[in-house]
Amino acid sequence: MFNFLFLQKQQSAERILLLIEDVLPSRIRKIFDAKDYVDTIFQNSQKKGFTFGTIRTFFSKSSEDKRQNDLDKYFLEIINSVFKGKKIDFSFLVKFLMASIRRELSKDPQESKFNFRVKDALMSILFFERLNIISFEEEEGAMSESIFDKIFTKYGKSLSTSAKRGIFLLGVLTQLLLNKQWSERNAKPFIKKLKGLKMDEKDIKALLPEVQNKLEEYEAFDKGKQILAQEISKYLLEAGDNWNMSVDEINFYFACGMNLADEVVKIIYK
Repeated sequence: MFNFLFLQKQQSAERILLLIEDVLPSRIRKIFDAKDYVDTIFQNSQKKGFTFGTIRTFFSKSSEDKRQNDLDKYFLEIINSVFKGKKIDFSFLVKFLMASIRRELSKDPQESKFNFRVKDALMSILFFERLNIISFEEEEGAMSESIFDKIFTKYGKSLSTSAKRGIFLLGVLTQLLLNKQWSERNAKPFIKKLKGLKMDEKDIKALLPEVQNKLEEYEAFDKGKQILAQEISKYLLEAGDNWNMSVDEINFYFACGMNLADEVVKIIYK
């Protein structure tokens, strides 16, 4: 068995931050298997691929203005959960994921790392799911078939309800509109409608007709986008009212759709 000791130097002394004891080699094998799976799904070509550094991206500083890391405690708690197989609360995680994603969205498009940040968040969530230390609400009974089932399955159980799938696909359609605006105007004025990714259920439901109308103004609401809008409508209608999802969770799935728009494009324009 292995013991892991995390230390922090303070002048001439060393302070113990975390001690993880009695980790079996089989657990380490599971951790590397989960990492390999994530690297395969995201086709990570870099040498290291997914690492604990990916998770650390969201759990170092609560603000870029901070001089010192103030989230070490939470980061080490997550590392402890990974090695010991302890459950992590998704609502706790997504709060920090979205804080970082929102910061990137607010930056100048030339400097923003929005897509990289969302990808890091997706990889982290999939890693935790493969280790069975995070769980998601799933809809009872079989869900209606969709041309996007392959994508929904690819990214695990996180897209396991009608509401989440509708939000995700709306993120895709919105990104296609933003792409159109960028190509036409070298700007993305519609991004103001996203409220800095702090939208609630009411905002999401109101966004679909706004996106559709704006695409029609650009004469860009073609057959592929019509198919996408139909699927969004279907899922949002199936979801009904009172989704019981936090603002952070709603906007996480929306941001994931924005990030994975290219994968959906390959399906609707096949």
